[in-house]
Amino acid sequence: MVDYPNRAGVHPDAFAARVDKGHGCWHCPIRCKSIMKAGEGEYQYAAGIHRPEYETATSFGALCLNSSTDAIIAANDICNRAGIDTISGGSIIAFAIELYENGILTNKDTEGIDLRWGNHQAMVAMTRKMANREGIGDVLVNGVKRASEIIGKGSGQFAMHIGGQEVAMHDPKVLGNGRLSSPAARYKMDATPGRHTTLFGPHSFIDTHFLNVTGLCHFGMWPENQELMVGVFKAVTGWDYSWKDMQKTGERIVNMRHAFNLREGINELDWAVPPRITGNPPQAAGPLAGVTADIDAQVYWGLGYLDWDRFTTKPSKTKLLSLGGMEDVAKDLWP
Repeated sequence: MVDYPNRAGVHPDAFAARVDKGHGCWHCPIRCKSIMKAGEGEYQYAAGIHRPEYETATSFGALCLNSSTDAIIAANDICNRAGIDTISGGSIIAFAIELYENGILTNKDTEGIDLRWGNHQAMVAMTRKMANREGIGDVLVNGVKRASEIIGKGSGQFAMHIGGQEVAMHDPKVLGNGRLSSPAARYKMDATPGRHTTLFGPHSFIDTHFLNVTGLCHFGMWPENQELMVGVFKAVTGWDYSWKDMQKTGERIVNMRHAFNLREGINELDWAVPPRITGNPPQAAGPLAGVTADIDAQVYWGLGYLDWDRFTTKPSKTKLLSLGGMEDVAKDLWP
């Protein structure tokens, strides 16, 4: 067994101990963000930077077998300043580590950076190279799909992406309750693949799309409390909108986004999902040992619910017309 360094794991209290004060959007009572104190250890990051969020802590933490809290904070700050998405950033570093561990990238490629699992100094150094577009960092920062095409040497088998998008940190092998009933399918079938905040099926509408267009927050206005959500929306807009109206609006958005892809020749069924993401072969140990997500079953269930064709994924004309305001879309898809 390989004795990986720093394998103890990252505890949330370690981040909390480095927080200076809470922070949030204007007048928000939840204040889900935090401002950090200055780094006092190996990583001398400045006071006032933002605390890493869940996806960041996982992508630069567990995904890289790293448990240095300060390294995660430092990598997060580098990405924030450079405009690099931290889910993709950590995933790219993990991709590069696997290439290095398998001899596809060498010390010459990394300019001496020992890019191994758990080496948090190497992780931060390579993140900085990506931000500055230096050396191999200039290749990696393009994302795992494009980077694997440039690097070659069989690197594509280690590039975990769907439609060119690195996958978020919500494990699609976990089957949750109703709202999370299609965690694998959402990574494949959303109009923008790989996202963790968008579901596929009956619960995709309110959870993401209606909230997004209203500007409401997912944390502050999660749709379990339908009465509260309807009341807030009516109070702000003055519109007599019901819960069913909200659902219909969300479904209209789902169909509009999908119809755009179809018009551009994109069928989400064509997006390949790396078998490792769905647990094929399944893990031999851990809480999801032996679990493989049946993504095809989830996809076809969602297609049936949405009234989209099983092969072309084209929404039925009846469905489009029933949503209201989509007559032009129906005419384009069903001339």
